[in-house]
Amino acid sequence: MRLLLALILMHSLTTTAHAAGNTQSALQQRCVAAIGASGQPANIKALKQTTIPMGESGFLFQFTGADNGTFTCQICDDGNPANHACGSIGLELSYRPKDAEMQKLPAELDKKCTYFLQKEIKPRSDTQFIDHAIAARIHVTPDHSDKSWVYQMELDGSPYRCVIRKSDGNFRLESKKGDEWRPIAGGVLF
Repeated sequence: MRLLLALILMHSLTTTAHAAGNTQSALQQRCVAAIGASGQPANIKALKQTTIPMGESGFLFQFTGADNGTFTCQICDDGNPANHACGSIGLELSYRPKDAEMQKLPAELDKKCTYFLQKEIKPRSDTQFIDHAIAARIHVTPDHSDKSWVYQMELDGSPYRCVIRKSDGNFRLESKKGDEWRPIAGGVLF
């Protein structure tokens, strides 16, 4: 009987460790994809990775290139409704060239727009950062211009959009009333 209990416990621990490793790998891949889409030159395969676990708050991945420039990606398992430690949806990405100042880079802007829309729609009494049920109902379609990233959004038949200036990362979240777009939130994304 003890052997059976020991085997069940070992299987449970192995399954939990395997799931945690899969989560870390999936989050790391999101960071690598964001680096590739950032516009910064990087040889993804040659980057040296350092991983810093941040408990339930996710991971901090640092990727250093041969030129000693460093990408830093802070990411949380924001798609997991059981994880209440994530403060938002979407990762934070920055780049620091050797001997220069760090600069924030645009990354997962569609996810960040989804976060701000669900935040505005959910009841104010809801103290969770992410309402996954609302976020799952938001449909996002990119519609960019030369000066802005524009994400057309739809939630339960109502139109919204998220407009982000490429020059400085300022954004406006708007709802459509008749033929007019009206701001409902704004700020700086990067």
